[in-house]
Amino acid sequence: MAQLNIELIRLNVIINALRSISEEMGVTLTRAAYSTNIKDRKDCSCAVYTIDGDMVAQGEFMPIHLGVMPFALKEILKDYPIEELNPGDIIIDNDPYRMGSHMWDVMLFAPIFYEQTPIAIVGNIAHHVDIGGTSGVTFEIFEEGLRIPPIKLVKKGEIQRDILNLILANVRTPKEVKGDLMAQTAAINRGKIGIKELAEKYGPQMLSTYFKEILNYSERMMRSALQEIPDGDAEFKDFIKVEQAPSLFTGQLEETKLEKYKHIRNLIRIQAKIKKQGSDLYIDFSGSGGRFNGINAPWSITLSATYYAVKAVVAPRIPTNSGSYRCIHVKKPEGNSILNAVYPYAVRGCTSNPSQRIADVIIGAFAQLIPEKSSACHQDWPVLMIKGMNPRTNQYFSFVETYAGGLGAKFNEDGIDAAQSHMSNTRNAPTESIEQEYPLRVEEYALIPNTEGAGKFRGGLGLRRRITLLVDAHVLAKVQRNKLKPYGLFGGKDGHKAQIGIITPQGSITKGLPFYIQVAKAGTQIIIESSGGGGWGNPLERDIEAVRNDVINGLVSPERALKVYGVKIDPETGLVDYKETKTIRDKLLSS
Repeated sequence: MAQLNIELIRLNVIINALRSISEEMGVTLTRAAYSTNIKDRKDCSCAVYTIDGDMVAQGEFMPIHLGVMPFALKEILKDYPIEELNPGDIIIDNDPYRMGSHMWDVMLFAPIFYEQTPIAIVGNIAHHVDIGGTSGVTFEIFEEGLRIPPIKLVKKGEIQRDILNLILANVRTPKEVKGDLMAQTAAINRGKIGIKELAEKYGPQMLSTYFKEILNYSERMMRSALQEIPDGDAEFKDFIKVEQAPSLFTGQLEETKLEKYKHIRNLIRIQAKIKKQGSDLYIDFSGSGGRFNGINAPWSITLSATYYAVKAVVAPRIPTNSGSYRCIHVKKPEGNSILNAVYPYAVRGCTSNPSQRIADVIIGAFAQLIPEKSSACHQDWPVLMIKGMNPRTNQYFSFVETYAGGLGAKFNEDGIDAAQSHMSNTRNAPTESIEQEYPLRVEEYALIPNTEGAGKFRGGLGLRRRITLLVDAHVLAKVQRNKLKPYGLFGGKDGHKAQIGIITPQGSITKGLPFYIQVAKAGTQIIIESSGGGGWGNPLERDIEAVRNDVINGLVSPERALKVYGVKIDPETGLVDYKETKTIRDKLLSS
């Protein structure tokens, strides 16, 4: 028994050491990066793998990368078996059709050798601000930029200048792209140091044995967590609203018979059926919609979103590695589906949609089996891209940002205001960084009152970012939950819609847009408003003091408190009329 305890302690020491190595790689990457998207927003992930390509550790980075990196690495190892790799090699890849992400997510992997024997692989993925291609709507992969198959960027420690130059010749911001690629290689080197130190301490053979046991340990933990959930079946569906004109690359759209969405046209269904049986979970995406323009998801993205959603609900504290996925069995939808992109269909928007909607429907299905571990729907993070010439530097600039919004409420707590949700874990881009590095001025950055999904526990509030262009620029802005609002559960109300607003230099205002693609003049203001999270439970059962606190803090207006929550509050004093509140609530509850 004593020996078993020592081994268990060592196992957890190695698990945490590997996680620390992954996070040290991430720190190296973000500190050395050039672009705001990586150095400030931290749109990247780092991980450690076995020589067979199984992920044994990932730091707390981007959930969307959970399933992408190990599957991409296994594809790479088909072209470059571990026996054919050399010390100092680094492979680069961004091919969506080889289990990658969209092409902005560039991956680097490198084998680690100890006394000429391969013992592990380290890798990272970073969202580059530009990879070439058009700034508008995409239909084919060729419009989206430079697709890089698995090739050696570094051979035996020497950067391949011809390959690097080829990449840089195809992007708008070569300085940032080169700087970010070099930051990725620096992170690889940091990972090598950490793994070699572990090999020195424990020996390569013991380290290999513990790698395998870490995967088995995580599988046992996930199976144990699944055993605690009652067996049963559940199904949930939601939709993606599309606006672009159909094309040869568009699948069949549908109209829904759901009462709440009956007035909305041009929808793509995302549907998940889950079956919990013993210690296994089966997820079937049959019935999901067909391909559509630039929002098709490579199968790796679908798996990544699925694994994230299951882990978030069932066992969030299990170590993040390939072992915990072994008992999750996912069935592809038939045909050319939006959830299984095939060549040559475009994948540009896959990391926001449909990946977010995949998480939404899986969590919605789980709410039927284990509501206490689920949540109402989170916001669907908007995207803003601004590109043009920067007169301060006389160079092309590319600004990319995704936005936080309201998280869905749970059975016992409110949703968080203005947080990154589900597949995104990026940080806020500081106003100072934006204004220092780009010809942009941030006019407003604030929570939006009354955007919560009302409930016994309310959803989180959305936020507003208003930016003025200081030069003529190409703008692409899009939101998804502009009509299909984040759903509430068990009597909770939907969160408020997301939207885009435009104020021209002449002062003309347009609001309520789902997307905006334009060459905009200097002085134009772009307004992004993210959606609020869905509520949980009947709003008339919300604690009166909680409603009062929201009113006092300016999150909910006195008028909304009265109309939606049935709480009468004096706007001048902030005091509750408890007698009148009881009368109002009793009347609303009986109606």
